[in-house]
Amino acid sequence: MKIGKKLIISMLALTLGAMLLVYAGLYVIVGNMRGNIQKLYEEIRTGAELTIEEGLYAQDSDSLGVLADMQMEVTDSRLRIVSDAVTQSAEFAEKLYASPSEHMHSAYSPVHLSEAPDTLSSRYMFSAGVEETAGLNEELKLISNMEEIFAPVMRYNSRFLDNLYVGTASGIFYQYTDNNVFRENYVVTERHWYVNSTSSPDKIMWKETEIDSYGRPCITASMAVKDAEGNIVAVVAADVNFEQMMSNVIGSGLGETGTTFILGEKRDLVAYSAFMEDVKAHNGLYNAFEDHFTDPQSVRKKIDDCAYGDGEAFHAELDGQEIYMTAREIPSTGWILCTAINAREITDPISKVTAQSDTLFADARTKMTDEFRTLVVNSVFATVAVALIIAVIVFFISRTISKPIIRLTDTVKNTGEGDFDKKSDIDTRDEIGDLARGFNKMQDDLKLYTENLKTVTAEKERISAELNVATQIQADMLPRIFPPFPQKKEIDLFASMSPAKEVGGDFYDFFLLDENRLALVIADVSGKGVPAALFMVISKTLIKNRAMQGGTPAEILADVNNQLCEGNDADMFVTCWLGIFDCSTGKMTAASAGHEFPAVCGPDRKFELFKDKHGFVLAAMEGARYRDYEIQLARGGSIFVYTDGVPEATNGSGEMFGSDRMLEALNCRPDENPNVFLREVGSAVAEFTGEAPQFDDVTMVGMTWRGKDSEKTGEAP
Repeated sequence: MKIGKKLIISMLALTLGAMLLVYAGLYVIVGNMRGNIQKLYEEIRTGAELTIEEGLYAQDSDSLGVLADMQMEVTDSRLRIVSDAVTQSAEFAEKLYASPSEHMHSAYSPVHLSEAPDTLSSRYMFSAGVEETAGLNEELKLISNMEEIFAPVMRYNSRFLDNLYVGTASGIFYQYTDNNVFRENYVVTERHWYVNSTSSPDKIMWKETEIDSYGRPCITASMAVKDAEGNIVAVVAADVNFEQMMSNVIGSGLGETGTTFILGEKRDLVAYSAFMEDVKAHNGLYNAFEDHFTDPQSVRKKIDDCAYGDGEAFHAELDGQEIYMTAREIPSTGWILCTAINAREITDPISKVTAQSDTLFADARTKMTDEFRTLVVNSVFATVAVALIIAVIVFFISRTISKPIIRLTDTVKNTGEGDFDKKSDIDTRDEIGDLARGFNKMQDDLKLYTENLKTVTAEKERISAELNVATQIQADMLPRIFPPFPQKKEIDLFASMSPAKEVGGDFYDFFLLDENRLALVIADVSGKGVPAALFMVISKTLIKNRAMQGGTPAEILADVNNQLCEGNDADMFVTCWLGIFDCSTGKMTAASAGHEFPAVCGPDRKFELFKDKHGFVLAAMEGARYRDYEIQLARGGSIFVYTDGVPEATNGSGEMFGSDRMLEALNCRPDENPNVFLREVGSAVAEFTGEAPQFDDVTMVGMTWRGKDSEKTGEAP
């Protein structure tokens, strides 16, 4: 776009911008007015809602309290009926055991549970594994007298009781009920009601809701029975009529959404409105407090405060619904009865009033918006007229500016085509003249820079060529022909090195000292690049020359260390591992100069780190001493040595590869040839690092001993 057009557009933009600022200010003012009105309305509405809501909650709190007191008294009276029935039955049973001779000729004759009718009657069975004896039958005659109290209690309290029963320590189960389900594996002394009462024999024991042996939800009260000597001989128990409790107590509530539920001693749900549906849906109990309430710890505290404290109602979240609830203690059991109503039912009247108010306010706001829109349209027409006048004036001014710029553009085009000698002839005293003079100077600087760039590029190409030659020389110094000793069938050997730069500081070497002894070397020179490569060449040469003279690995490393320390002004050092392997026995004698632990595959065909004693690194301290140690390879065993570029390989998140991942890769295929498990490690490192740059050389050497007679037995090398 030409400068003239830019000037016109700029002036129009400034004009329109100024007008927009005016309109924006007007919009803000009107918006603030609307916001203040909205805020005032919301404050009034919120205050009214809070006042109404407080009144509604206060009213419902009183109603909930009255209903909770009534339901608590009804529930407590029914549970006391059950408690009294058990207490009276236990007292009667103790009289029977205190004077059995007076009741042994009872007129009552219960039938076996498997033959009992479907009507209220006495019936019995023996626990699984209990053999019928004369003494057991005598005790059954005595227990049969319990019908004297069971029958009237069940007859007058069938609304509250499912059945009455007694279990003896000898294994008799006697009950008065209309249920005739016979259970062959039933052991009375193992039932929860029997165990609970024998552990606390002097009081009524309540068992919270569970699924009984008939597959029904059940609440049980029980009490132990003692003989004349004070020994526990039986337990009397009664089952609460769960369905009656659900329909008469739990089923009643305040309003349309009111509900009632009972919490046990540990605050799990004993009964609630959807209890039966949840039992069927979950194929068992679903009564844990945490399964139904959000923030259960806080709700438990509020329930206890309400039940034992001031009794004020509070908010909670039950099964995903906000409720308003109160709680009362049931004295006979210590359980908690809670009465609740859905909070939405309380606040629905407020929502209706609020909706009507919002509609009226929205109509008023719409009218004000329409008036503001009319004002904006009129202002736009005025702005367009002013903009047209300004555009004409700017057009004539822009022509005096654009002509010199067009001439400068031609000069720039020539320079872009490589003509650095043709200068601009603009010599005005304004900013365009300054730009032309600056451009002329830039032409001279650019010409000089181009000549210098050609020189630098040529030098860089020369250095790159020399580095390529150095890389090839370094690669040629390392053994690369595998297998290196085809005549040595008892060993498999493979090695690899991947430098982090064109030339690296890692190196490996292997060579025969005699017919049976093989030297293995792996080392890591400090630093990278050409200095490390030169130090690597010196170190490799010294180690091999010294090893050929004989001696143990520790002696060889000590002598090489002293030689490297001489004239080491660059303060470089080398970590090194040197091993001398006897191909006839499988014994490796080795020493370490601060190098990584080797990994050894033993008889169990599993690679593990061999944590040797490290000596000091080479070339760092003259006179350092090193220690020899031995590794005995089993037939088919392997050794794997490497530089720190393997465990310290780093991914994009800064996480290191580590020794554990290295061992895991080695153990993928430990029985394979060294070139296979080296490839597994290399692949694992590459997959781990991904696109992250390689910061260190990665060098690995692996050897497997096949045994001295591997060629004779035909084993694969």
